[in-house]
Amino acid sequence: MQAARAWPGQCERGSPGLGLHCAFTPSGQSPMSAANPGESVRKRAMQECRSIIAALSASQDPHAAIHAARKAIRRLRALLALLQDSALELDDADRRLQRLGDSLSDLRDAHVVVQAAVYLQDAHAAEAWPGIIARLVQRRDRLLQEALQRDPGFERRVRRVVIVQEQLAKQPWAKLRRSTLRSNLERSQRRARKAALRASDDGGTDAIHRWRRKVRRLRMQLDVAQALKLHAGHAEPKSSDARALHRLSDVLGERQDLQLLRNLVRAMPAADGKARVLDQLRDAEAADG
Repeated sequence: MQAARAWPGQCERGSPGLGLHCAFTPSGQSPMSAANPGESVRKRAMQECRSIIAALSASQDPHAAIHAARKAIRRLRALLALLQDSALELDDADRRLQRLGDSLSDLRDAHVVVQAAVYLQDAHAAEAWPGIIARLVQRRDRLLQEALQRDPGFERRVRRVVIVQEQLAKQPWAKLRRSTLRSNLERSQRRARKAALRASDDGGTDAIHRWRRKVRRLRMQLDVAQALKLHAGHAEPKSSDARALHRLSDVLGERQDLQLLRNLVRAMPAADGKARVLDQLRDAEAADG
């Protein structure tokens, strides 16, 4: 379902016309120093912290800000995963980032299902779509309003990131070794392969979701590896491999968003055309698979 990439949850590479890649995505990341991996990784970690803070502090488009913040959180956590079994103490910082990402998950999902529904309505008209989309918009706006009432301007979340930033700044980055980074990258590759096999054998939503997370993390880590000229198995990954991971991550994400939308529609009150909408969603999922 190629056109499904037109909703914001799937704009990892800045799909045209969405305006979500924009100001929140770090641009022109400088190449990492091969001679000093610790300092290079530290700079990248600090850059991601600033990206999260900038996104959460933006007020013009909270939905775009939430999406951008979650992307930066995932990138930073993927980077920290490359530092396991090193001299750096990162468990607490990673837990804080995980909780922060989880606290934004429902808000992101609520917006993405609206965008997916609007796309499907445009592609396959059905009389039930306007009412369904209105309910989804009300739900999205209510969740955002409740979140901002509890945490005005996301200031509490920004403070969490500042704490993480301070924790990372104090780490003994000079002790970081390239062999540690390479070992963890190879571990991520093995985990992604195992998750793919489990998803193939299982076929269930949870297994597919775990596969997607592993693929997405590996893709982000390969971006770091290319910048650092750090290659698992001492072989440089092909650009086609990175593109394939991007496509796979997108497809798995689309499938997850369609499942979420279908579950929400199924729980809504009966209406004329609802059965047709559910048929469209099943067809979209089948095409995506």
